[in-house]
Amino acid sequence: MKKYLAGIILCTFVLSVLFVGQAFSQTINLKFAHFMSPKHIQHQKGFAPFGKKVEELTGGKVKIKIYPGGALGKPKQLPDAVRDGITDIAFIIPAFTTGRFPRISAMDLPFMGDSSVHGTKVLYDLWDKHFAMDFKDYKVLWVYNSPVGHFMTIDKPIHKMEDVKGLKMRTPSAYMSKLFKILGANPIGMPISKLTMSLQKKVIDGMLTAISAVQDFRLFDLIGHITISNVYVMPMAVVMNKEKWNSLPDYAKKAIDQASGKQWGYHSSQVYDDHDKNTMKEIIRRGKIEVYQLPYSERKRIVDKVSSPLADEWVADMTKKGFPANQILSDVYDSFKKNM
Repeated sequence: MKKYLAGIILCTFVLSVLFVGQAFSQTINLKFAHFMSPKHIQHQKGFAPFGKKVEELTGGKVKIKIYPGGALGKPKQLPDAVRDGITDIAFIIPAFTTGRFPRISAMDLPFMGDSSVHGTKVLYDLWDKHFAMDFKDYKVLWVYNSPVGHFMTIDKPIHKMEDVKGLKMRTPSAYMSKLFKILGANPIGMPISKLTMSLQKKVIDGMLTAISAVQDFRLFDLIGHITISNVYVMPMAVVMNKEKWNSLPDYAKKAIDQASGKQWGYHSSQVYDDHDKNTMKEIIRRGKIEVYQLPYSERKRIVDKVSSPLADEWVADMTKKGFPANQILSDVYDSFKKNM
């Protein structure tokens, strides 16, 4: 009887060891969703290398599968998709969900930044003080900014403020829509993924977007004019579901932290700025698109007309919601100047 019991105990112990060993050797598979093409520069040089680095650091124990093209959610749906666990990780643009990320929306106001890196410096400079609370529902992997947005049109060039009047212009955010209304244009909000078809069908006369979009969305033959005007930079983030993050073993957390963070935010923003420069070289080489540098005096006319009203509106709206709006906006302005 004793031998029988000893055998049972031994078998139970062996099975337990095998079970635990199997559990620790199982691959952790994570889903990473975004809405852009797998050919997009951020997929190629930001998202995919991040996933590869995590896999390398964990010896293949953590694998990240990327779902591009909105497969797990459209641009406006992705903040909910990652929070609710439809995807484990997602690339999100806060400005696409108005009111969801209130503090960081100060960065959506026009005529602040001159590059993606410039805006990213401001994000990290003010992250702990102001912006982190907007993302309390997520594990934030890295943040960065879009490249600078400029006026682009199919037929009518924009050489002065009055040229914008009456045009149907795609806008990336609520505050850019308000900017166009002040200038007398007809703003049309749409995700950038719909840009190509909208230009082909002339649903819009033009848009406000980054130079790199001409390459990413193959717009070389769809627009005729670019007005270099440095209208905006837009915050972006790669975030993770908090419960999934908390469920990970320490080695997986360590690898993800090593592969992401501030250094990857700056890497991603530099990728954007370099891509902008390379795209402009290609635009000039092809010679089909007129590139016009908006004179300082004309840009100042636009800034004077739109900046104060939009800033005042932002402060009033955020103050009503209980945020220290004047302090946030003052810190944002100061940080952009400090981080030139």
